[in-house]
Amino acid sequence: MLAAIMCLCGSLALAEEPDGTAPDDFNPDDASFGGTMADLGMTQLTKSDFDADDLPEHYQTPAENQGRVVKINYSTDNNVTMADLFAGGNVPFHTVMMDGTIVKHAMVYLPAGYDESEERYNILYMLHGSSSEPRRYLDPEEVTVFQCILDHMIEDGLIEPLIVVAATYYPQDEMVKVLPLAMKVQAVRTFPDELVEDIIPQVESRVRTWAESTTLEGIVDSRDHRAIAGFSLGGVATWYTFQQQMQAFRWFLPISEAGWDDGDGGLTGILDSSVSARAIYDAVKSQGYGPEDFMLFVATGSDDEAFEITTNQMISLLAYDDMFIVGTNTSCSMMSDGTHTTSAMYTYAYHILPGLFVDAAQ
Repeated sequence: MLAAIMCLCGSLALAEEPDGTAPDDFNPDDASFGGTMADLGMTQLTKSDFDADDLPEHYQTPAENQGRVVKINYSTDNNVTMADLFAGGNVPFHTVMMDGTIVKHAMVYLPAGYDESEERYNILYMLHGSSSEPRRYLDPEEVTVFQCILDHMIEDGLIEPLIVVAATYYPQDEMVKVLPLAMKVQAVRTFPDELVEDIIPQVESRVRTWAESTTLEGIVDSRDHRAIAGFSLGGVATWYTFQQQMQAFRWFLPISEAGWDDGDGGLTGILDSSVSARAIYDAVKSQGYGPEDFMLFVATGSDDEAFEITTNQMISLLAYDDMFIVGTNTSCSMMSDGTHTTSAMYTYAYHILPGLFVDAAQ
């Protein structure tokens, strides 16, 4: 994917890709392996190392106490067009309804006991990778591996019962097979507004979350109880959400990918970690938030194709130590021999999910 994005950006004036900027207290002698700056810096950034064998095998099979998954339809007018990337007119890549909206759907996991309870629940939004879809994580017609993991973790008391929403940034699931990469990127860039303006109100009005209402005010007031996670291109969408819609979320889990935004609406951040880090830092401040207002969990694998770009960015990001503080609001973890796969993402989720919603205001 990185090579394709570099081709996409070929017509832009790009800076040479740097090795990354290390924090002032970075000591190469502390690193357990050599190579690029990302290799050296990973040990410094790592909160805890993950191993592919950490996820119990039986967690990938159905639990005794299972939640259930429902499909919720919603409407949106997020009509992404070619015009934003190429000259030549406003050409939508999906069919719109008569009122200018399209109908999409989200897969919603309700934990065991939800129907018998009157409790409110924390909620996690999950975003898939570029070649995947929401049903990969949650499917009303069959129990997925990810649902098995959720069910077991709740059953064993590793996490509190929560609601999980698997959504897509694509206009329709099947478009993953036909959309050119440029259009996928544009869909990701515009998705945060769809998420906050359309998905959250229309989903959370039908389930019991901590949002007293699904007006923007109600969504903002309940941000402590809302998280977003994404793998690969979904991780990019998570970074865009961090930069555009912190008002709706407190907890962010971009997995196996860095932010691409350069702060000027372009993608040059993918080639220069100092540019993407600055854009992220500026975005937090411009939204009126500070280090006490978010929790950021980043993870990648040593054999992941996104390893270097992810760790380079984190090294550059931690230079802004007035905002991103390791062990306080920011962590970056590595899985030894971890690859760019959904199975690796499951292991990251197993480790990171217990850290969500800790001390969330009731």
